[in-house]
Amino acid sequence: MTVCASLAAMGAAGGQSAATDPLTHLPLPAADAALNLGEALKLDATQVCKSTMQANFYRPTGGKVDAALAWYTANLNRFKHTHAYWSGRSQDTFYSTDGTLMVSVTGTPAKEGQNTDLFSVLYAKIQPGFAEKTIMSLNAQKVICP
Repeated sequence: MTVCASLAAMGAAGGQSAATDPLTHLPLPAADAALNLGEALKLDATQVCKSTMQANFYRPTGGKVDAALAWYTANLNRFKHTHAYWSGRSQDTFYSTDGTLMVSVTGTPAKEGQNTDLFSVLYAKIQPGFAEKTIMSLNAQKVICP
């Protein structure tokens, strides 16, 4: 089972937003926007490498991956971004430079490069923060611990 699928089973922000994720305090798209994330499902804290990861899982009720990536690029403008494609899905992660905050955007199954519907969005808080190498490996579903 992949890391994100396992998590589903159990930043200084840039733009303005009326709502924020309660765990990370990062912006959420407005409820009336094309990217409606719905209600957060608080996941149990999990150990990844030597860090504790807490996360809120959102199952969008609409929206496309390209629109989500544009929104997060504009609203998490101080965050870094990494992209991967695994198990027939696009996986994009925005993360703070200290590795303590992440937002992962997953698309529905399709060929690589297609603009698909959103499958999920995960907001995560990590203590202590992940090394960049670990974040990139999580995004590609091949966990590398320092």
